[in-house]
Amino acid sequence: MVILKRKKIRGKIYYYLVYSYREKNKVLTLEKEIGKELPENIEEIKENFITDVVDKRWIKKIEQRKNIYNKMMNSLPDYVKQVQIKGFGIKFTHNTNKIEGSTLTFREVNLIINDPDVPINKSSTDVFEAKLHMQCYEEMVNTANITDLTMDLILRWHTTLFNMHPNRINFAGLIRRGQIYISGSNYIPPGGGIVCETLLDKLFTWYNKNSNSIHPVLLACLMHFRFLSIHPFDDGNGRMSRLLMNFILFKNHYPIFDIPAQIRKSYYTALERANLKEDEMIFVGWFFKNYLKSIMELRIPD
Repeated sequence: MVILKRKKIRGKIYYYLVYSYREKNKVLTLEKEIGKELPENIEEIKENFITDVVDKRWIKKIEQRKNIYNKMMNSLPDYVKQVQIKGFGIKFTHNTNKIEGSTLTFREVNLIINDPDVPINKSSTDVFEAKLHMQCYEEMVNTANITDLTMDLILRWHTTLFNMHPNRINFAGLIRRGQIYISGSNYIPPGGGIVCETLLDKLFTWYNKNSNSIHPVLLACLMHFRFLSIHPFDDGNGRMSRLLMNFILFKNHYPIFDIPAQIRKSYYTALERANLKEDEMIFVGWFFKNYLKSIMELRIPD
């Protein structure tokens, strides 16, 4: 998404938001006229334009798949649904930790969760984090229908993930105080302490204002991106952002999104480019393309 200037009536310059994409070997363009000057609420205008793009490109397919999936899931006995939800949690735990560098295979994570007495000859830290992340996931699905997303809830997840961790206990559930850097990325998150806290307050004010008006999948996407851009913790930012994303999806009865570790590079690239170019549409495009692919491949129970 870019802002372009064009000559219009009597040679006057007008600003436009422009988004181009490829579909069926054709390059298509969506645009929105802004006016002769850039208004103070340009960020709000960009957000509305993103909503228009998402509605046009992806929402219809997502709604169709959501309806099919929920109809099938609702036809299952409760115990089978619980098996499905737990199975997704194990897969999600494997991938979200692997994105952060875990060495565990899916089979090993499955054993850690379902048969913890079987010894796993891998890093004790990786084993520990798999167990604790699964606890966070289970809390997420158990509370989604009875509470809303808050920073206090995320702090509780962060505490669960790290309060028994031998190397992370000192910052479990705490907003970072100092500057942080992301390994391998040119994007530098904002400063710690009051800077982080102010940005988080602003983010959750925006969430509370828009949670009933923005489409839930776009809401999950933007919260994921904006939370991770703030990077409020010394560690665990990616896992927390993926948990809060799935909290929003699960709460609103959309299939939850397990980002495969195999596409970690494109995931990180989309996050970095969107931040460096200050263009959320870069990540939104990546997100919806891969979310739609994941729910189209999702196995519907018989």
